[in-house]
Amino acid sequence: MFARSALLLAAAVCLALPAAPPPAQAQGSCPQCDLPPGCRGKGNQNGKGNGNRNRNCQRLAIAIDSDIDFGRVVIIGRGEGRVLLDLGTGEKRLFGDIDDLGGMPVTGRAIVTGAPREQVSIALPFEIEMRGPLGGEARLRDFVTSLPAMPRLDENGRLEFVFAATLVVSGEERAGGDLRARVPISVSYL
Repeated sequence: MFARSALLLAAAVCLALPAAPPPAQAQGSCPQCDLPPGCRGKGNQNGKGNGNRNRNCQRLAIAIDSDIDFGRVVIIGRGEGRVLLDLGTGEKRLFGDIDDLGGMPVTGRAIVTGAPREQVSIALPFEIEMRGPLGGEARLRDFVTSLPAMPRLDENGRLEFVFAATLVVSGEERAGGDLRARVPISVSYL
């Protein structure tokens, strides 16, 4: 028998991301940053501007190959618990008032496609709220990726990367249930 003080988070905690969203939309004042430089205005493609008429003007797109999944965890006290996923091994590490109930942890995997050899900027949020159908809540924080400092699409116009986050739950909050969230990942050409 378990001598646990609270069994609040027993169901799988996973991250639901859109399988194939529309082309990535840039944020801020660049309405066509999903196009490579030299393809963003009509003057660049008519042979009289500063662009290259033969340039590959493929729009950026992002597809999620796998979602983040933390498996099943349980809160064992009234304090805070954290679950970290290791990018390299996919192993989950538990800290605080939380224990592992099994389930296979999975790091997220994304594929960006666009114009070959172009440099891109990829941004993830600092924190998002997760919610369950029964009112449960938790937070995802501190997103990490396998991206280099200056990511660039390869010669085929592809860039694959792995991402993860820290799951933060508290015994003071209603944290039980099958919690889900959408993580906005923005991608733009530089």
